[in-house]
Amino acid sequence: MKLITDNTLFLILLIMALVIPASSAMAQVYKVVDENGNVTYTDQPPGDGSKPVELAPISVIETPEYKKTARELAAEAEAEARAQGKEPEAKEESLRTLRARYRDFAIISPQQEEAVWSPEGPVSIAWNTGTQLMPGMKVAVTVDGKRLASGTERLIMVPGLERGEHTVGAELTDSRNRRVATAQPVTFFIRQPGLYNRVRPVPGGGG
Repeated sequence: MKLITDNTLFLILLIMALVIPASSAMAQVYKVVDENGNVTYTDQPPGDGSKPVELAPISVIETPEYKKTARELAAEAEAEARAQGKEPEAKEESLRTLRARYRDFAIISPQQEEAVWSPEGPVSIAWNTGTQLMPGMKVAVTVDGKRLASGTERLIMVPGLERGEHTVGAELTDSRNRRVATAQPVTFFIRQPGLYNRVRPVPGGGG
């Protein structure tokens, strides 16, 4: 007769509940007490005619359906592409991330309130950012609200500015033409040397 100890009873009951369908007959468990009072359990009917033990129903909790996150799906797609010898597609950064990356975008020339002495030559306008531009990005430069250039050139020469006050602006956009950063506008002044305001050489400077 096959005997089962008390310590393994719960495990047996759990396995029975999992592997036996509800429509099939449940295996019966018998309680046997020997002459020394020791209690054992068995799935074989004992010879003394003992009746099966009534077992309480076991609660079964269904395993919840697991859905992969977007990050896991992207990682799997990237791994599959690499396994096939392909380069995974570049991930498009969010606009919030791009704005944080290019928050130092600014006009560096001319300086705010700078007087530019330009009797005949063009005025140089320059912008800068400490982060390299990503593919498809471009910068639009304006002077007095008029758009002059749009591209990736960091230095732009502007001819024909008249004497007086001028304002220069710049805007950085991404490959989808979304505004990433707008530079703080810079106001500068064009000065034309005259009889009384010519630029004088610095003493000892050799000019």
